[in-house]
Amino acid sequence: MTKKHTAPAVPPLTLEQAHEMIYKLMERVAELEDRLKQNSSNSSKPPSSNGPGGTPPVRPRKRSGKSRGAQPGHKGQRRERHPQDERVTVTAHYPVEACTCCGGTMLAHSKPHRVHQVFDLPKVSYVVTEHQLYRATCIRCIHVDEASLPDTVSHTQMGTHLLSYIALQSGQFHQSISQIQHQLKQHFGLHFSRGAISEAQGRVSAMLTPTHQAIKQQVQQAPHLHADETRHQRGGERRWMWLALSKVAVCFMAAFGRGKDAAQRLLGSVPASSVLVTDQYAGYRFIAGSQRQLCWAHVARNVAAIADSSDSVNQPVGARLVLLADSVFRTRHRWENGELAYPLYLRRLRRCRQSWRQQLERGMVLCSSRYRGRCRLLLADDDMLWTFLEDDQVALTNNEAERSLRGYVLWRKGSYGVWSHRGELFRQRIMSLVETAKRLGRCPQEWLRSVIRACIEKTDYPIPDELFTSSHFR
Repeated sequence: MTKKHTAPAVPPLTLEQAHEMIYKLMERVAELEDRLKQNSSNSSKPPSSNGPGGTPPVRPRKRSGKSRGAQPGHKGQRRERHPQDERVTVTAHYPVEACTCCGGTMLAHSKPHRVHQVFDLPKVSYVVTEHQLYRATCIRCIHVDEASLPDTVSHTQMGTHLLSYIALQSGQFHQSISQIQHQLKQHFGLHFSRGAISEAQGRVSAMLTPTHQAIKQQVQQAPHLHADETRHQRGGERRWMWLALSKVAVCFMAAFGRGKDAAQRLLGSVPASSVLVTDQYAGYRFIAGSQRQLCWAHVARNVAAIADSSDSVNQPVGARLVLLADSVFRTRHRWENGELAYPLYLRRLRRCRQSWRQQLERGMVLCSSRYRGRCRLLLADDDMLWTFLEDDQVALTNNEAERSLRGYVLWRKGSYGVWSHRGELFRQRIMSLVETAKRLGRCPQEWLRSVIRACIEKTDYPIPDELFTSSHFR
C-alpha cells in the first residue's frame, strides 16, 4: 500500500503573489494562535479544561484581603439535640457513689448537666416477603384451583424501596449499573445481575410516564423558559440530550439530532406571552426574536475572544465590548441588590446599549475577517440581547439550564451513555423527576417511592399540584 503525498504548494512567481501568500499565512498563524488561547473565559470550553494555573474568568472577583474561613461575627452552625424518639437509646452515666473529698454519700441530680449524642448507622440488611401460593382440590369433582398473587403485590423480585434506590443511584447520584451492583452487594448483601438492575430501571421508567408528561406540559406553558442541549451517546451513535426548564419544573428529552425539529418537540408551541432564554444556537430561531433572550454569559465569552485575539486590530474593539458586557452585569446586580433605582437602572442600560451597537459596527469594519462575522451576528441579534429590559422576570443568563444539565453531564461521563431506547427513556424521565424535585423543594426519594407504590398497589397516581396543567392527570 503506497503512501499518499500532498502536492507541494506552488511558490510565488511575482512580488504580488508573495505578498498575498504572506497575508494568508499571517491570517492562518493568527487563527491558530487564537485557538491556543481558547479557555473557559472566551469560549464554550468547560472550566475543567483550563488545567492548573489556567486563565482566570472574564470578571475576576476582587480580593477582599480577609483570611480564609469564618470571619468575626459569623453565626456558627451547631447541630441541635435530637428529640427523644424510638431512634434514641439513652445511657446514663453517674459519678462515683462516695465523695472524693470527704467520703460522704453522693446524691445524683434529677437532670444531666451535659448531653453528648453519638450518631451512627445501623447494620443495614434486607427483608424478604415470601408469598406462598397454594392449590386446592374439590373433594367432589376433583377440580384443582390455584391461588394468585394479590394486585397489591409486586410481580417482580424487587419491592418499592429497592426499585427507588436503584433508580435514584443512577438519576441523582450518577452511578453506573456496575457500581449499583457493587453497592447492593457491599451495603445490603443483595446479589442481582446487571441485566436485572437494567430491567428494574426500565420498569421504573414506565411508571414515570405520566410524571414526565405532566412535567413537559408544565414547562411548555410556563411564562419564562430556559433551554439548552448537550451531547448524548447511544451505543456508537452521537445523539443529543435536550433540556427545558421553568420556575418549578425541568424536562429532559433525548433526540437524534440538534436541529430545529428537536427543539420544537421539546418546547411545543411556545405561548406568545412566554420568553425563552438560550444561547445563540440557530436551532431556536423558529421562536420570534421578541420572545427570546440571549445568554449574556455566552456573549461575554464571545467578545472576550475578540479582546484576547493575537491580531492587534481586534483588541481595542474587543476590550471595549468586554467592558460594556461587564457594565451590563454590574448594573443588573446593583438593581437586584436595591442599590439602584429602577429609572436609573433603565437609563444606564439604554446608554450601554447604544455604545454596544456602536462598538459592534466598528468591529464589522476594523476587526479581522475572523471576527467581523461575530460582530455582524451580535448586531443582527441585538433585539434578543435586550429583551430583559421589557420584562424584569427574564434572567440575564442561561445559567439555570446549565446547572440543571450538569448532573446529566456527570452521569454521562461516568457511564458512557446508553445502549437502547429503554435506557434513553429512563435517563430523561428520572433526570426530569430529580431536577424538578430540587426546584420544588421536595425529596426525590419520597416522590419516586410514592409513584412506584401507587403503580404496584393500583392507587391514585401522585403528581404535585404545581405540575397540573390539565384534568387528564387528576
